[in-house]
This record gives sequence, C-alpha cells and structure tokens, in this order.
Amino acid sequence: MNTDETTLQIDEEKLYPLYKPWEIPSLHRQGANVVDGRRGTELSVPNTLRAEVGTWRDEGYPGVSETSQQLLVHWFGGEHRINAQPFQYYFCQREAIETLIYLYEVRRIQKVSDLLESYDNNPMAAFGIDPAENAWARYAFKLATGTGKTKCMSLAIVWSYFHALREADSELTTRFLVIAPGLTVYERLLEDFRDGKIFRDDPLIPPAWENDWHLNVVLGNEPAGAGVGVLYLTNIQKLYPKRQRRTNAYRDFVGPTVKPSKSIDIQEELRDRISAEQRLMVLNDEAHHVWNPDLAWSRAIAFFHEKCQEHGNGLVAQLDFSATPKDQSGKHFRHIICDTPLGEAVDAGIVKVPIIGKADELEPAPATDAAQKYRAHLELGYTLWTHTLTPWEEMLDRTPADKQDKIPPQPVLFVMCEDTQSADTIAAALDTDPFFEKLNGKTLNLHTNLKLKRNRRGDFVADESKISDADLKKLRQLSRSLDSNKNPYACVVSVLMLREGWDVKSVNTIVALRPFTAQSNILPEQALGRGLRRITPAGSEDVPFERVAVIDHPKFTSLYEEALGMEGLSPIILPPDEIHSYTVSIYPEKNGNLEIAFPQMTDAYEEDPFALEHISREDVKAMCEDMPKLPLGEVSTTIVYTGEHLLTGEIVEQMT
Repeated sequence: MNTDETTLQIDEEKLYPLYKPWEIPSLHRQGANVVDGRRGTELSVPNTLRAEVGTWRDEGYPGVSETSQQLLVHWFGGEHRINAQPFQYYFCQREAIETLIYLYEVRRIQKVSDLLESYDNNPMAAFGIDPAENAWARYAFKLATGTGKTKCMSLAIVWSYFHALREADSELTTRFLVIAPGLTVYERLLEDFRDGKIFRDDPLIPPAWENDWHLNVVLGNEPAGAGVGVLYLTNIQKLYPKRQRRTNAYRDFVGPTVKPSKSIDIQEELRDRISAEQRLMVLNDEAHHVWNPDLAWSRAIAFFHEKCQEHGNGLVAQLDFSATPKDQSGKHFRHIICDTPLGEAVDAGIVKVPIIGKADELEPAPATDAAQKYRAHLELGYTLWTHTLTPWEEMLDRTPADKQDKIPPQPVLFVMCEDTQSADTIAAALDTDPFFEKLNGKTLNLHTNLKLKRNRRGDFVADESKISDADLKKLRQLSRSLDSNKNPYACVVSVLMLREGWDVKSVNTIVALRPFTAQSNILPEQALGRGLRRITPAGSEDVPFERVAVIDHPKFTSLYEEALGMEGLSPIILPPDEIHSYTVSIYPEKNGNLEIAFPQMTDAYEEDPFALEHISREDVKAMCEDMPKLPLGEVSTTIVYTGEHLLTGEIVEQMT
C-alpha cells in the first residue's frame, strides 16, 4: 500500500534488495487488492494535520527558515547510502519531523490548547486544559513499534541544533535531555547515541555543515564536557531529587535504575548541570510513562523547566515518543500530532506480519502443574514455530560455512508466563519433554526471583530488591545474544520480558499465558510489539519467518481485537483447528484380549448391591446398535493450515 502516492515514490526493489542470496523458496501467494492511499487514524488532531502537512510538503515547505528548508531537502530530497546500501527515511519518520517543524515554526502552535483548538474536531476539546499543560510546548508522536523512534529523535535534535546555531531569532536550543524509563531502554538508546554514533552513521548533517557540528553526548553520571551542544542521555531515576529517588516500587522489570558508577554527588551534579541550562529540549522515550503530571517523571521535567527559566527560557519543547501514548484509563494523549498505526507499518513492510490465533477452545487443563495446565497452548505454539524453523534450517544447510554469519538468526519461540513458578515449570518441560524435541537443551528461562505488584496504572511491576547486579548483567547479555547467529537458544520463557525496550528481532512466535487485565490495555500491544521487529531489512520479501504469530487465550484476544482495531488493523482470528490439530487416535488391538480387570480397592470400597452378571455381551451390543460406529479401520486425517496476511487477506502460506 503506497503511503503517499503523490510525492513519496519508492522503488522497493532498488531500495531494499530482495533478501534471497540462497534462493529461499517463494511462498504460495494469491492476488491481493492494491489500494492507493494510506490507513486512516481515529485520532482527530493527527488526521487533520496529515492533509495540511501533505499540502505544505507538496508546495515545497513555504514559510520555514532557510535552515529548516535546507535540512528537509537534504534529508528527503536526495539519495543517501549507508555502508554502500541505498538508504531512505521511512515515510512515518519524515512525516513526524515535518509535522513538528510545521507546527513549531510555520503555525507557531506551541500550546496544547492551541493545538486542540486548531485541529481537534471536537469544539470543546480545548476547554479545561490545565495551565500547567501549556507551560511549554508539548508534542507526542505515536509511532508503531519498529518504525524507528530513535531516528525521529535524531532528526529533531539536528533540526533544533542547527536552527539555534544559524537562525538569529531562533527559540530552539543546542541542549538536549533524552530520558529513558529504565535500564533496557537506556541501553538500547546507548547503542545509537554513545559517542554520537547515530549522527555519524545516518545522513543527518549536510556535508557543508559538518564543521559546525559539535554535540557532546553525556551518558548517565558522566561529567559534561565543553561544546556548542550537549545531549544528556540518562535514566529517569537519575533525575529524581534525593528525597524522591525510589529503590523498588516505581520501576518495572525492564526499567531498573542504572547502577551508579560514581558517588551520589555526581548524580546531584548532573541535576545541577541540567538545571543550569538556559534552554532545553526534553525527549522522552516510551513516553506512556509520563501520563500524569503528578508522577515523579512529570515533576522532574517541570523542575528543570522552572530552574532553566531562572536564567533563560526554560523548556523549548517536550517531545514524547511511544507506540502506546495512553493514560491509565487507556485514553490517548491529547498532544499527539502524528500517528503511524501498526497497520501502516505492516503495509510498508517495516515490521513483521502479525497473525493472531484465536484460542477459545484452548482452555487451561485442570492441573496445578503449569506445563500440564497449558499443554495444548504450548504444543500449538511449538508446532507453529517449527513451521517457520524448517525453512531457516534449510537455508542454513545450503549456505556455505564461510557465509553462515550473514544469514538471519534462527527464529525464537517466546512463552510469556503468569508467574515465576509457572515459568520454571514450563521451561523445565520444554527443555526435556521429547514432544518439544527441537527445544530440548535450548530453552532459556529468562527471569530472576521477582515478586510482582501492580502500579498506579494497573500494570505489573517488580520488586527489584531481589535482582542482583550479576543477574542484571546476565539478563542483558542473554537478551543481546538472541539476535546473534551464534545464539544457542531456540525458546525463551519469562514473565515480564515482553515489555518496552526488550526488542529481539528473532522472536516470531509468542505463547501468551497471562491475563493482561490492566485497564490501560497497553501490555497486549507491547507484547505484540516485542515480536514485530524484522530480522531482515525492511521491504525484503520471500522470508518465511518474517511474521509473528500469537497464540493466546480469550481475554488476550479480546484486548487485541479492541486495541488493534484502533491501530487500523482487523486481526485475522483463526480457530486452532485451522492452524494445527493435536487429535490423537487410539485404536484397540485386533484380536487382542480386551478384558478389563478391576483394580484392588482400599478399605473404603463398598460392594455394589446391584449385580451385573445378568447383563450379557449381546445385551450391550444390542443397546449400542443405533450408535455411530467408531472408525476402527485405518484412518487418515489431513489438516490443511492456511496462513493469511493480517491486512490484505492474501494467502502467504499453506501447510498440510
């Protein structure tokens, strides 16, 4: 589906060469309808802005400064190459930065109330805005998982930096604060921002301006060096004043405090240095955490605005990035200015195709042992995973040894458990049970001894006092190794790992064994999001394992149907028997002894006063004469599995 039929013409084969160096067999396909245009959004402000920004783009960006004009042309008007490969920003990344520049510089809309008054279809939307929301410019970006939020951040940083440097009347800044909610997200951002890596690798800076680029990246507790610009990258816990800093309750499993490498005085110095800036742009990653002004995260941002105002202008803007920018009741943030629904990301080939398997008939068995309780779920997920593992194994077999480091990592099955005890039991079964042969000895139980609680928004959080430094180090190393060609694991079993920031591209089958009852409905979307990132480059085709299948239970499915409907998706709900069958036929031995002996009973046994001697075999046969006959001969049952594209209904695979 073309995301912008008028101006964004992309030669997919030229831009993203098909990933088939070893002639991956093509999947069976049937024709799908091709529709010009893009998926709609139910969010009023982004929907109105799309058309207006599109017209502004077509007209050549009138009304912007020379700096903004040159940057936009450099980013989106020419050809770029990274490592000798063609590179082009995704349309959603382009639209995000264009919308920000348009609102801030052309329309001069820097208050939430003005944004709603100008673009929300509800005439009452702007009434009742807390004055605190208008204290500084706020813009939220709703970008589906895998669409490149970090690249959008880098575009905004470069724009603000050069605008402040080159435009005499600029209100922007060369000082930035990038905030992560926890350790996992922090380390993901670290890969891009450490030593300014993303600004060197991506075509962000026009060649003629490179000598003017002096951005000092400060990580965690590091002291800031001299420079025209500074980017502070830190965990939110480092920004709390000492009296607010929490050790357990606030943080969730993927967000433990980054352990200080220096004394607490350095942390206080970091706060003091940021507070001394005259102008500051704040960029929040996974910004759904900032849903309430009373939260410590929100109060920390307000603190910096007030302090910076004492000797400058304070916050020039707060940019919030999240795939799920919602409050605790599931309502979207009011200051969202652009929306890239998951369906649009699937259309563009940026993320994997999701397949949701309805599990109404997969009721948990009446057993206390978790592996037995969820046996049917585990078998279904395992079998579906093996169907995508087979083509990967074939690829491995036909790839020369000296080229095997270039093939994608093997697909990974992920089992999301209710609690750590269930995770232990299920991991042990998958690791040893002969039915799960391909997982034996290759199952990773990725958790520590965590006690779960619910936070204010109703989501599960963990008591991190039980996590040791050694555990955290091991978890980080194992998580990173899963996308390696040398990954020894085929399955991961855990409780909370399918949360924000835990991005393992090789996950392609998810068995969800948790109820997800939080009112915000964020966890189901996050869980799916963790398996959406592609293994191969965006736009590549004919890779059988570039999809993510979720095997779940009714509560989980109902949340998907509601939440993904808002994302422009209509999930394909396949009954289990269309995915795979686990019917086991039991046949009596021919000419065998079918007499059943009564077992020895305990002392509690009482003799049945009704004698059975008078009932003959012929009587039983006569009573059963009208009943359907069992197929006691040879039986051959064939189950045909059909996998359909989530959005187009196109058949992408068939299995027998």
